[in-house]
Amino acid sequence: MKPADDTLAVVRADAVRPTFNFSNYLPYHLTFPVAIVSRVLGGAMESRFGLRTTHWRIVALLGSHGPVSTRELSRYLSSERSAISRATSELIARGYVLRVIHPLDRRLLMLQFSAAGRKLFERMSAVALQFEAALVRNVSRQELVIVDQVLKKLRDAALEYRALHVKPKARRHAPGATSRRAAAGAK
Repeated sequence: MKPADDTLAVVRADAVRPTFNFSNYLPYHLTFPVAIVSRVLGGAMESRFGLRTTHWRIVALLGSHGPVSTRELSRYLSSERSAISRATSELIARGYVLRVIHPLDRRLLMLQFSAAGRKLFERMSAVALQFEAALVRNVSRQELVIVDQVLKKLRDAALEYRALHVKPKARRHAPGATSRRAAAGAK
């Protein structure tokens, strides 16, 4: 029996292995709504505030967590450091973010809001909360709890799979460049 178009053909470990069908593939079903939500929210932030996705996520993180380093930003946002660095530089140039020296470790630079950045975050927060309310308007609190629980289980399973089956990427260097470790060994 073929599942309905809007039904996932979920297979348990003890079930007979089906043939691969992208239309019923769980990772696809997770990605598609997330992509739509992200595009709509990104469009709202760009049209209202001129902020692209990486920019508004940095502003949201600074507003939620306070001063952070670019290393922390890339970890929290699951983005590449180069993209974070470019977006951060643009936010600094626009007067929303300041680079300051960490009070305890003077080697570390931290990012924090300027007064204009704080005001931007407050305006942006209102739009983000309005969007979230529109998303969950027809979803019960119980359904939200279940979604949260299921997403945590899926995240944990993905991380476990990665630990067991995915080899870490080798760090790449620019052509002709050598790593510090290789350069030190050559001396």
